[in-house]
Amino acid sequence: MPDRAEGMGLQALTSEYRRIMEIVAGSDGPVMAKDVAVGLGRETTPGKIEPVRGQLRKLSDRGWLVRTASGRYRPC
Repeated sequence: MPDRAEGMGLQALTSEYRRIMEIVAGSDGPVMAKDVAVGLGRETTPGKIEPVRGQLRKLSDRGWLVRTASGRYRPC
């Protein structure tokens, strides 16, 4: 996944990451990994939520999302 740069659109992301971005952007506020996992149609077991948390962290590390102090995510 590329680092986010000025003018870069979601088309630079894979379909899975684009879907995550759509879920986060469509929420009323910062979301938890569990919320995104539910939006992706996954179970809410730790084994299904942890990979989503990793994907959210990766999006945050590369400038696509902002991670709040409480561990929730929101669009930049």
